[in-house]
Formats: sequence, C-alpha cells, structure tokens
Amino acid sequence: MAGGSLPTEISSFVGRRDDLAAMRRLLTSAHLLTVTGVGGVGKTRVSLRLAHELRRSFADGAWWADLSTLNRNADAQQVCETIAKGLGVHDHSTRTTLEVLIDHVRDRRLLLVLDNCEHLVDTVGDVVRAMLSVAPELRVIATSRQPLGIAGEHVVELRPLAAEAVNLLMDRVQAAMPDFTPSTGDRDTALRLCQRLEGLPLAIELAAAQLRSIGMATLLERLDDRFKLLNGLAAALDWSYQLCTEHQRLLWARLSVFAGDLDLAAAEQVCADDRLPREDVLAALAGLAEQSLLTSEHRAGRVRYRMLETIREYGTQRLDDPESVRQRHRDYFQRLAHDAATSWFGPDELRWLERIRAELPNVLASMDWSLRTPGESSAALDMAVSLLRSHCWYVVGGLAEGLRWLRISLASGEPQPTPLRAIGLAWASMTAVFLGDPTLSTELIADTGDDIADATTLQAKGIRAWIVEADNAAVVRNLTRARDLFERAGAHGDVFAADMWLAYNSGDGNAEANCRELVARAERLQAGYSLANATWAFGAHFVRRDPERAITLIEEALRRFQAIDDMWGCGWTMETLSWACAAAGHHDRAALLMGASAKLWSDIGLRLYEPGPFAMGHEAAAGLLRAALGERAFEAAIAEGAEIGFARAVAIGARVGRSMHSVAPASSDLTPREREVAELVAAGLTNPQIAAKLFLGARTVQTHLRSIMNKLGVNNRTQVAAHITRQGR
Repeated sequence: MAGGSLPTEISSFVGRRDDLAAMRRLLTSAHLLTVTGVGGVGKTRVSLRLAHELRRSFADGAWWADLSTLNRNADAQQVCETIAKGLGVHDHSTRTTLEVLIDHVRDRRLLLVLDNCEHLVDTVGDVVRAMLSVAPELRVIATSRQPLGIAGEHVVELRPLAAEAVNLLMDRVQAAMPDFTPSTGDRDTALRLCQRLEGLPLAIELAAAQLRSIGMATLLERLDDRFKLLNGLAAALDWSYQLCTEHQRLLWARLSVFAGDLDLAAAEQVCADDRLPREDVLAALAGLAEQSLLTSEHRAGRVRYRMLETIREYGTQRLDDPESVRQRHRDYFQRLAHDAATSWFGPDELRWLERIRAELPNVLASMDWSLRTPGESSAALDMAVSLLRSHCWYVVGGLAEGLRWLRISLASGEPQPTPLRAIGLAWASMTAVFLGDPTLSTELIADTGDDIADATTLQAKGIRAWIVEADNAAVVRNLTRARDLFERAGAHGDVFAADMWLAYNSGDGNAEANCRELVARAERLQAGYSLANATWAFGAHFVRRDPERAITLIEEALRRFQAIDDMWGCGWTMETLSWACAAAGHHDRAALLMGASAKLWSDIGLRLYEPGPFAMGHEAAAGLLRAALGERAFEAAIAEGAEIGFARAVAIGARVGRSMHSVAPASSDLTPREREVAELVAAGLTNPQIAAKLFLGARTVQTHLRSIMNKLGVNNRTQVAAHITRQGR
C-alpha cells in the first residue's frame, strides 16, 4: 500500500498545466528531475502538485524532505538524516545514514521530493547520485535555484506566469473576499499589476494579501515607484515589509532563525523583548499570516507557523541582532528538551514525544549553533543527553543519529570529569550497547558526587552486564544502586526504567509481582510509553513459564508500540512474541513472526548482540521451531514472514489465537479481471505473458497489478502470489 509524507496542499492550484504535463512526461524515463527558477517562481508549489498527482503511481509512496532546515554548512550526514526522516526511515544501526538510505530505496518504487536544495547542491547531488545508482525504480524531484549537476539530471526551468498570473491573483482575492466581483476595469488593473510583479507567484500572493485593505489601483500606484529600482519579487517583499507594523517587522526578522515550523509559545519566548512585548507577539503573528508572509496549519491541537524560504531569507537580511536572537532560540529549545527528559513518566509522555518530534529541527539547529559558537558546547551536550533521556530517537530518526550528536558534543567539550560529561559518556555507552555494537562504548566516570551522574553511570554498567556479558548478579547489583540514587534525585522516569530492567532480570519469586506492580504503576499514571514497555517486560517474563499468558501481554505491548510509531519497540516485541508462540505450540505463526521480525530488524538496523540473553532466546526458539516444523518448512515460513510487510505482520501478531492468515484481505475484494491477473501472477507468468493470454495491453496489466497490491495490502508480485496460493488452500 502506497504511503508517503507529502505536505497538505493548503490552497488551490492555478495554472501551470503545460509545465505539469511536461514534467509528467519526463518522469516516465528520467530518474532525476530538477525544477529550477528564481526565488518566488513557485518551484515548491509546482513540485508538490506534481507529487500529489503522481503518488498513486508509486507502490511505495511519495515522500517529501525539506532541506531548508539545514544551514549551508551542513555535511552529507546531516543531509542524509534529513532525507531519512522525510522517508520515514527508522534506523538503529551503526551504518552511515547514506548506507541506510541506499538499502531503503534499492528495491522500492517510490517518488522522493527534495525541496530547497540550492544552498547544498554539491552535497545533495552526491547523495542523490548514490541513491539513484542502486535504485532503478526511484524517481527524485529536486527544487533548487540551480541544477544539481549530476549525470542523468533533467532540468525544467520554471518561468514566471504569463496570462495565468491574472487568474492566480483573482483566485486569491476571491478566496480572501468571497463577495468580490471583478469588473472589467479590475481585470485590466490586475493585468497591469501582474505585469509589474513580473508574473512571480509569490509576489502575486503577497500583493493579493494586501488587497483586503487597499484597492488594486491604489496598490499599483503605491508600488509604481519601487518597480523603477527593484524586480517584481524584491519590490513585493519590500512593499510588504513597509506595510508591516514595527512589531511585525521585528517578528518577521526574528522568526528567520527558526528551522522548519514553530508555534506561538516558541515565537513568544524567542522573539519577545522590550521592543516587541510578549503580549503583542500573537497579534504580530496574525498580521504576518494575513499578509501571506506566514502559512499556518492546525496540528495536534496547536497552530504551527511556517515561513517560505524566500521570505525567511528576506527576514534574515533585516535581523539586526542575530546572535542574541539565536541564543534565545537555543535557550528555549534547550529548556524544552530538558523539560521533556525530566518530566518523563506520567500522562504527558506521548505528548512529549509528539512535541519533540515537531520541534526536532529547531532542537538540532540549536545544537548545531552551540557547537559552532565558542564556549557553548556544553549546551549541545545537555540537549544531546536530554533527547536520549526523553526516548525521542526511538520514534524519530534512530539511535545512531542520537549517538552521533552525543559523540560530537562530547568531543567538542572540555575533557574535565563534570557530572554532565559523566552522564553523556554513560548514555553513549548504553546507546552503543542498544545498537548492538558495544565496541563503540566509551569510558565511564564514577563517583562525581552527583546522584544523577553516578546513577546513570551505574545504569550503563548494568545494561552492559545484562545485554553483553549476561552477568545477572552484576545487573542486579548495579541497577539496584542506580535505582536508589535516581529515587533520591527525584528522577521518576529513570527509577521506572531501572525497576523494569530489574524485574525482567531478577529471576526470583518476586519477579511476577514486580512486573505486575510496574504495569499497575504505569496504568495509574496513564504513562502510555512506559506502559508499553512494562507490558512487554511482563509478557517476556512469562515466555517459558506461561506462554499463552505471555502471548496476551506481548500482543498488547505490540499494539501500543505500533500506535506510537516506535519501530524499536515493535522489533523487540515481535521477536519475543515469536518465542512465546513457539513455546505455546503455535509453530507456523511463530516462524512467520520470526521472519517478519528479522526483516524489521534488518530494515531498521537492529541486531542481537551475541552471546547475550536475547541472542540465546532467539536461538532457543528457532531450534524448537526447526524441530517441530522441519528445516524446509521452517525456512519457508521465515521467508514468507519476511515478505508479508510490517503492517500485516503486526496485525497477525496482534491476533494470535485466530487463524494465522485471518487478518489478510480477502481475494473476493478483487474484480473478476483482477482475480484472473492475480492467479496468473501466482502461476509465475510475467506481465507480457499475462497481457498476451488475456488479450490486454502491458500497461493495462500493470494498472491491474497496482490495484491488486493496494487491495491486498502487499508490495510486490511475490506477496500477491503467496496471498492467492493461501486463499486457494
């Protein structure tokens, strides 16, 4: 089923039919289409419309990555991380993100739009070249003021609008003023105004926003003098700036330090001072939005504001105190990350995850500024630690990215053994272990005299003893001491984590009671993320003792992890669910889930560290399944599990006790012709062979096949064949 991350189109699309038709034709053969043109000509808007029109043609979806959140000093790793987030890639491996991207796109048919590439053309070109070299079904649309300059690139230069410019102006005026009925004179004036604005869509949008308070003729007259010195867009921006109040001008300039979008609270904290009182920020924001200088979108109960890159650049040029504003920006997002970490464990956990997900571009921009500013690297380290403590990297990006920021921050700071540095080193050690590569672990600093620092160091030792060394006595010893120090410091989230790991590892008669108490504690506080983890630990405790009970609990944990988009949690949970199914005698289902789990682990870069307890648990379950099913049937089930896709694997995993395939879409959903095509695919025929047999065109067969995949919720011919074969049993 096609997915994607395309932004919503928030206004009607006017004109550009010929441009869109030409770009659609090019993309039938071109792998890279770069849309170029001057600022304000509509590169982003046209590419978004094109992507929406084409998205159903790509089985693996249409995806969007905005590179304007990066500064011109960004390296290839940062570019790749931004693209990976746009693609929805979760990776928890120690591979480079470019390697992850290459593996992700290699066998997928998807459309990727890279917006605002002009300040990073060389780096983006290198990344795109690497991806296209291994992905024959990948199509990339890039927007940039200049081409990327790589082999195979097709460039379309957008020109300003001609006759369609008047239609755009009238559309926007009528959208703002529904009762407006243009006269012949209005259309003549509109034509002259659009000519003066050189047909640039952004300039026309800005002019239309002014027409709510000033007539077209008056606007043309007022702008006339400016056109003698400036081009259309510069004149429109300059005119919009002059029409702003003093507060709006200040806010426009100061908002230019934000990466991506923002909300009112951030604008108030970062932009307000004696010249722009906090109570006046909302009115200034509203004024900028009314003039189309900001776009707004309601998301999760908050209004998010975004500034187009051309408008942001204009604001940057008028920022008279950039360092002080950037420091306020850093201070605000440092506090936000710290609050997310220290407020963990309670009813706001999932809200914090969504908040950090939304604000991550700004947090990372703040870290980058701190690392590049002398004397500020400790703030970057503080934020890197906070992001790990708030669990954000499990649901946004991946642990490897979190570890990279942490290691850069540690390397940039002073080597003195401060409590913050001790915490950073401990988290680096734990994260390396979680990534399955303890060789990346760092030295630890003990006995700093700070409870949180010392507890985190003990926690790191306990995690290593558990996952790497399988030394249960050391696990209990270190985590018990860490737990007591966390409790003394009031770090409730860290107390809960230590308790969970202790309950899982205790192995004594109190383990069941401890697990039950953890679940009850999380339920009592409505701590959704912690409840998912506690439920998993409770289920894992019963895998060998009472596998049916384990299945019920782990199913619930899997549903919870999926709901919060935690692929890390889904990976661990699906794996342990396969162990429970094996122990309970659901051998076919267990092997299927083990195969699906292995595919998910491969996709997101997880690996079982050997010879740790999880690797041993996996081998024990796999041995049981081989004995029960036979080697050939076991391998076939593993292969099928790897093919069914994550969504269906979760659905099957969450419905243990029914038929293994009861959650699959029924083949009766197919039309008679689609059923014929699907059966011939299952028989091993190629598209040309199917076309000849059914007297159809090759393109018609391909269209039927895409519809079949969408209806069945599968991604390739192998999965279609497997589904039809099962339904025929």
